[in-house]
Order: sequence, then structure tokens, then C-alpha cells
Amino acid sequence: MYQNLRRIPFFSDLPDDVLKAISARLRLKRYRKGEVVCVEGDSGDSMYLIESGQVKVVSGTGEKEKLFAYLGPGNFFGEMALLLGEPRSATVKVDIDAELWVLRKADMDKLLKQYPSIAVTISRELSRRLRETDKQPTKRHEYRVVAAIGKRIGDLALSLARQTGERVLLFDLGGLHRSELDLDALSRSSVTLLDSQSASYLKTGGLAESLGSLVEKFDRVLLCVLPQRMDEVAIKAIELADVTIHIGPSKENWVEQMAIKGHWHVADEPAAIDRAARRIAQRLVGLALSSGGARGIAHIGVLRVLEEEGIPIDLIAGASAGSLFGALYAAGLSLDEITAFALGMKDKVALRGRLWDFNLPPRSGLIRGQRALNYIDRTLNHRTFSDLKIPLYIVAADVISGEEVIFDSGSVAEAVRASISVIGVFSPAFVQGRYLIDGGAVNPVPTGVLAQKGADVIIASSVISGLEEQARRRREKNKEEAPPNFLGVVMNMMGLMEREIIKTKMMPVDVVISPRVGIYGFMEFDRAEEIIRLGEEAAREEIGRIKELIGPQRVE
Repeated sequence: MYQNLRRIPFFSDLPDDVLKAISARLRLKRYRKGEVVCVEGDSGDSMYLIESGQVKVVSGTGEKEKLFAYLGPGNFFGEMALLLGEPRSATVKVDIDAELWVLRKADMDKLLKQYPSIAVTISRELSRRLRETDKQPTKRHEYRVVAAIGKRIGDLALSLARQTGERVLLFDLGGLHRSELDLDALSRSSVTLLDSQSASYLKTGGLAESLGSLVEKFDRVLLCVLPQRMDEVAIKAIELADVTIHIGPSKENWVEQMAIKGHWHVADEPAAIDRAARRIAQRLVGLALSSGGARGIAHIGVLRVLEEEGIPIDLIAGASAGSLFGALYAAGLSLDEITAFALGMKDKVALRGRLWDFNLPPRSGLIRGQRALNYIDRTLNHRTFSDLKIPLYIVAADVISGEEVIFDSGSVAEAVRASISVIGVFSPAFVQGRYLIDGGAVNPVPTGVLAQKGADVIIASSVISGLEEQARRRREKNKEEAPPNFLGVVMNMMGLMEREIIKTKMMPVDVVISPRVGIYGFMEFDRAEEIIRLGEEAAREEIGRIKELIGPQRVE
């Protein structure tokens, strides 16, 4: 025990007689992953020294839980409650099976009286810790240890290193396919390979002990597991991992049953592997596309710049016009195809375009909307949400209850038809037993939907103009406007309502792209080329900030 204490940095400078006195009073306790060591608010009568494994320090519970720090071998915690008699300031949970040395308050009091030098050591460590924790807590649990299965594990490690700049360890527990590894790429990256021969001696306890040290040296540890070999080490690796990822088709049911912290299936293709890496690193990029009628064509310009600059889009949420262009992009249509669709809308929305099926006499709307639904469905090639290349969430509103309705399954065209159903213009869409109208009526820039669905970096493309821009539009026309027709009145009312909604609804968001399209009316589809160009200009103004958020971070 004396030699073990000497290896812990906190005790390394203490005299031998002090270490021997401390070691005589410590008691070793073993904790499994997920166990709670101490609870925020409880009284404390012990401090803990980490011999092996890892714990996490959190505050709050459930969805409100905030993560402050991970502590590994050589760290200690619980000293403030012990020394000052205050309630525990945080909850400590075991993240990797841990061995903790426990020092009771009565024993500490005796040691401090006999050896005052201990107090100096504690003060120095507390000062260091206060400097390190003078930061905002992270919001979610991190995926630091990943059990990985499949032939493309090396590609996942390389993608993580490339996109984040992090130090990644490939820890081979028998699951690496050497023929699939790009050894040259690994040698040029920040990925370290620990081969199976070095790992072959590991037993159940040895793996947990090794991980406790490895997570101090590396930002991510990928445990490469061979699922067909249901041995002690593989089972323990999956148990210790924060998540288990299976690249390619999954055939081993026992793996999914063991992976209580989560089990992701990832397609065996580069785009899916890159997205999984961003999910591990909590850098999933979500794009919210606002409502706005013809002004929504600017979203095409935004998408074009993001694509040209290599900005990944992992999730899309759209309302009204944003749902239409978001659906086309998520379905895999090229931006040239989407641009052609937008340029053709000026003819489609004209009477001769035969897109409108009027209600005569008008009932709940001027237009029934069946022709629009059929046209959108053909353009999308009858896709459902499960057919999309990018996960998509479409917002509509229940006209009876006023509730926000989010589509993520079923027919994409039906969801778009519901979301574009402007009040008074389209009859409400009847979907799944509900009458639905324009999503802009409840959430014109649906950034909150992306946050709920797991996006870490949220970009909004909003074409909803402010009152100042509307006034500028009138000045630039330099003439007195004729009284608006019925459609103009309805659209202007929608615009006023959306401007008020986004004052409280558009949160959270990291970057807002705001194309200057306020000079255009809701039905000016004939100005599509100009509107797309303004979308491109607005996106380029924000591209530097976006790259800062998602680009590799320097590893200290």
C-alpha cells in the first residue's frame, strides 16, 4: 500500500513516515461502473483517493445533470465536505470500475494534528483544482470509451482524429481486421494502436485498471471487440464502454443485450462512419430552415455554400418553405436539381401551371392541396422518412389544439404538405387523425427541435425579415404600394406572427445565417436566382464561425 501511495501524484512529495501513517488508516473499496460513491447535498465523513478506474463528478439529476469533470488514478475527491463539514457539493459516480482508498474524518483529524504537512499538500491541490474547474460544466455525458465492432474500426478512429484533432487509442482486444487498416494513414494521424498481443494478458480486473490510466492519456479509447468471441474480456469491454458501436450488419444479439449504455448500428460507408465519429465527439451538426414563402428559396444558396465548404449536415429541421427544401436535400437531390425545381416554381404557382385545385366555394382554404401533394410526392420519388439520406424533422401545427407536431416517419410529401398549409390559403392537411397547418404558425425556425434530437452544433437559416427590412423594401420601390390582395394580407399576417414567435422560440442556436431577402414578397418566385444568390452571400459571411465550431481543436 505504501508503494501504491507513492505513485499517486498527490502523495509523491510527502515524507516516508507521513505516507506510512496515511496508508495505515486507508481502507480499500471496490466500485462497479454506474455505482454512486457520494450524493450532492449529503453530509460527508470521508474523502476518497482513486487507485484505479475513473469517476465522474456531476451536479443535478436526469436531463438537468451537468458534468463537471472526470477523475482518474491519482486524483481525490470529497475533501471539502470532510475538512469543512459542509454538504457534498456534487455527486460522484463510477465511470470505469474503480478501486478507491477511503479516509474517514476521524482518521484525517488525527493525521492533520500529527503531520501538518498534509494540510499544505491539500491546499496546493485545492488551488490547482479551482483553476481547472473555473469553467462551464459540460451538458452531457461524454463518449470517452467506445466498444467498437466491425471491419472499419480503423476508419472510425481516423475520422475521429481528423475531425476533432483528438488523441485516439485503438485498443485491440482481438477485433481488429489488420487487412482493413490503413497503417500509413494511422502513422500520420493522432491515432495510437495498441495491438492484441500487448492486450492478450488482460483479465477482467486488468482491463478496468488499464482503462483508468488510458483515459488520462487519450481523449478517446476505442476497444476493438470480436463479437463472435464471447469471452471475459469482450464482455467486460462492452460493460465498461460508454457506448457500443457496430459498423455494418449486426448479428450478435448478446452484444446488444450487454450494451446497456447504448448500441449504435452504423452503415459500412464513409459518410455514416464520419457521422458516427461526430456523434461520439458530440459535434453533430443540425441545420434549421425557416418558413418564409418564396424567400425560403434562399435556403438553397445556404446549402450550396455549406456543401462547397465541406460543412457536414447531420440533421435537418424545417418549417413551411424550409420543410420543402430541407426534404429535397435530405432525399439526396443534388443542389443543381433543387435549383432547377426552385426556378420552375414561378410557372407552377401561376394559374396555367395547373398546380392549384381550388375549393369552390372556398371552405377552410382557397386550395385543396391534393395536386401540390402529388407534385411534391413525385419530386421526392415517393420517399418515406426512413429512405432519406439525412435525418429530417418537419414541423406543422394542429389547427384545433394549437400543438406543435413534428414529423419524422411516414410519407415525407404528406409532412411537407402539412407544413406548407398557410392559413386561409391551403385547406388544413388531414394526417393521422389531425388537421394540420403551416409549421411557421408555431415554430418558424425550429432550432429547438434539433437540440431535442441530439444536435450539438446548431445552424439556423432564417429568411424571416425584421420590420426595418420591410420598411426598406417600401423605400426601394420608391412608389406608393397598391392595397394588398387577399393573399398578400394573409402572408403579411403570417410574417408578423412569425417575427413575434422567433423572439422566444428560436433557441438554442450557435450560428444564424440571415439572407437579406426582406425586399421580396412571399410569392415572388420569379426572383429565385436573386434570392439564391443572397442566401449564398449570407452563408459566406458566417462560414468562418461555423468552421471554428466544428473544426479540429488543438490538443494540449
